[in-house]
Amino acid sequence: MPRSVITICPYCGVGCGIEVTIDDAGRIIGFEGFKGHPVSHGHLCGKGASSIKLLDTTDRLLYPMKRVNGEFVRVSWSEAISEIVHKMKEIKEKYGPEALAFYGGCRNTLEEVYLFQKLARALGTNNVDSCARLCHDPSAKALKDMLGYGGSANSVNEIPKAKVVVITGESITDSHPVLSQYLIEAKRNGTKIVVIDPRTTATAKMADLHLKPIPSTEVYLFNAVANYLINNELIDRDFIVNRTENFEEYVKVVSKYSIDDAEKITGVPRDLILKFAQLIATKPVLFTWGLGMSESSGVDGIKSYIALALLTGNMGIEGGGVIVYRGQTNVQGSGDFLKPDVFPGGLPINEENAKKLAEVWGFMPPTKPGLSLIDAVYNENSGIRGMYLMGFNIVASLPNRRRVEEFLSNLDLLVVQDIAMSETAEFAHYVLPAALWIEREGSVLSLDRLVKWRHKVRDPPGEARPDYEIIFELANAFGLKGFSNDPKAVFNEMRQVVPIMRSVTLEDVMDPTKDSRIPENTPHLYSERFLTPSGKARFFGVEYRPVNTGGKKFILVTGRSVLRYNTDNEIRRISGKFETSITINPEDAKALGIRNGQLVKLVSNCGEGTFRALISNDVPRGVVFAYMHDSRINYVVCTEFDPYVKTPRYKVTPVDILPV
Repeated sequence: MPRSVITICPYCGVGCGIEVTIDDAGRIIGFEGFKGHPVSHGHLCGKGASSIKLLDTTDRLLYPMKRVNGEFVRVSWSEAISEIVHKMKEIKEKYGPEALAFYGGCRNTLEEVYLFQKLARALGTNNVDSCARLCHDPSAKALKDMLGYGGSANSVNEIPKAKVVVITGESITDSHPVLSQYLIEAKRNGTKIVVIDPRTTATAKMADLHLKPIPSTEVYLFNAVANYLINNELIDRDFIVNRTENFEEYVKVVSKYSIDDAEKITGVPRDLILKFAQLIATKPVLFTWGLGMSESSGVDGIKSYIALALLTGNMGIEGGGVIVYRGQTNVQGSGDFLKPDVFPGGLPINEENAKKLAEVWGFMPPTKPGLSLIDAVYNENSGIRGMYLMGFNIVASLPNRRRVEEFLSNLDLLVVQDIAMSETAEFAHYVLPAALWIEREGSVLSLDRLVKWRHKVRDPPGEARPDYEIIFELANAFGLKGFSNDPKAVFNEMRQVVPIMRSVTLEDVMDPTKDSRIPENTPHLYSERFLTPSGKARFFGVEYRPVNTGGKKFILVTGRSVLRYNTDNEIRRISGKFETSITINPEDAKALGIRNGQLVKLVSNCGEGTFRALISNDVPRGVVFAYMHDSRINYVVCTEFDPYVKTPRYKVTPVDILPV
C-alpha cells in the first residue's frame, strides 16, 4: 500500500513542503508540493521539483576516503574516525584546542548544527561558524541590535495584506520563486510593489516603482528619505515616543542628508526618491531585503533601512514590519546556533551561561570567544591547524579564492563531510560521505521563523551516513558523554538550553500543517514589546561611507540564477556544468569595443578571470553583473568585509573590463 511522507525542500529559506509517495518496496513513486504547508501551499519551484533527481546521480560519496600520496583511497568508518580523532588530539596537545575549528553549512538541520557546535565546545574551542557569515549575518546583527531578535519580524503570508511592499537587493523570482505567488496576490489586492535594485530583474519588472541606486549607496538613500519624512511630519510620533529609543541621536545624523544630494550620490532621480518616501508614509508597509543589502552596505545599510519601518510605525502589525529573504533552508537556524562569539540561540559567552550549559551538557564550555571563518582563513596569525567542514564548500564560496586554496593546503588536518566531491573536498585529508536531505531527519528554521520537521524518506546509499550519526560517532571516539544520534532527543535538549526554541514543541514541529514559529509562536513579532533589554526598538544613526574604487571603472555585483543554486555542487550534477556570462550595459560595451558573446577579462585588485560578455540594459552603466554559481568569479571578488560581522562584500568589487 503506497504511503506518503511529508518533508522539506533542501534549497532556499522558504522551506517549502514536499509530499513524497513511496510504495511497499520503499521506492519513490510520487513527488509534489505539499498543499497543507502553511507557507508554500503546494507550490514548488524548478529547483525544488528537480531536487529528487539528485538521488539518481552516480558520483555520490559512498564511503570514507583519506588522502595518501596525493590520491584518495577508501578506508573504513572505524579507521577514518579513529585517525581523525587521533590527529585532532595531536593538534590539541601541540597547539591547544583553539587550533581546531568547526565550520558548517546552512542546509544541515538544527539538530546537526547544535551537535556540531556542542562537539567543538566539548573539545575546548569556540571556533565555530556557519555559512550565514557569508550572507545574512549583517541582517542578523542589525535586527538583533534594533529589535532584539536577528530574524524576520513577519511571515511571508502577510505580503498580500500590506499596502506597500518594498523589496531591496532581492530578486524573488530568481532566489525565492515560490514567494512570487504572494506578490501576484498582493498586486491583485492593490498592493504597491517597490523594488530597490541596480539591476532590472524579473521582480523589478513586476514593480510599480523601481529605484536603481549605485551599489552600496543605500545608506545615503535611506537617510535622505528619513530626513524628508521627519521634516514633513510623515512619521508616527506616538510610536516613536512610546516604543523606541535613541531617536534624537538618530535625527542628528540623518539631518545632514538631503533628497537633492541623494540624487547625486545614488544616481536615483529626485522625483523617484520622493515618490518612494511618500509611498512608505502609510500602514501597513513591509520592508524586505536580500543579499543585495547584506553583501553590499551590510549592517549599516540594513540599520538605515529598518529605521524607515520604525519611523513610520510599521512594526508589530499585520502586513507591516520587516522580512529578510534568507537563501538556504536552515540559514536562520545555523546563524542562531553556530557562532563563535555567542552560545546557541544568541546567549552571551560568559561564566554564568557556561555553567547553565554545563548542567545539561556535562562539561564546561570554553568562555573565550572563538574565531569566525573569516578570521581563521584570512588572518595569517589565526593559529588554526585543523579544520572540520560539514556541508560547506568554502573554496567555491569565499572571496579571493587563491588565498583560500593556499590556506587549506597548509593545514595539518582538513576533514570535509559532504554528499559529493567538491572544490573544497579536493584539499581534504579525509572526506566523509554524508546523507542527502531526503535520507536523514530533523528540524529546519525558515526565513520567516517557521520550524518544520524534515522527515526521512529513504536510507542513504553505500556507507553514507546522516551528519548527526557521524558527529555522534566522533563524540564517542573522543570518550564524550551526553551526545545522542536521535534527532528527536536532540530537539528536546535544544529546547532545554536555547530559550528561543521554547515557543514550539516537537509535536508542533512534526505536524506539517501547523504554523509553529520562534522565538514567539506568532506570525508577526513585536505587537506589544520588542525583544531588547528595554522592550523598546532602538534607532541607530549610521553614516554613509563611499566605496573606494581604487581607480577601477566598474563595480562587480554577483547574484543568483533561478535555475542554479549557490556553489552549484549539487545542481550541476543534474543540469551540467554552469559557466557564467557577465552582463554589461550596452553603452559601456560600445565604449570598450566589446561585442555580445565576446570573451572579456575582469581584473580586480586581488585577481582576474575570463568570462563571456552578455550585453543588456538589465544593468546600468558602471555596473557589471556575474552569477555567483560559477565559482571562478571568486578569483576576482576581493577580501572587502563588513566592518562589524566580516561578511564579504560580494556586491561591490571594483573591477576593470578588458577585451580578450
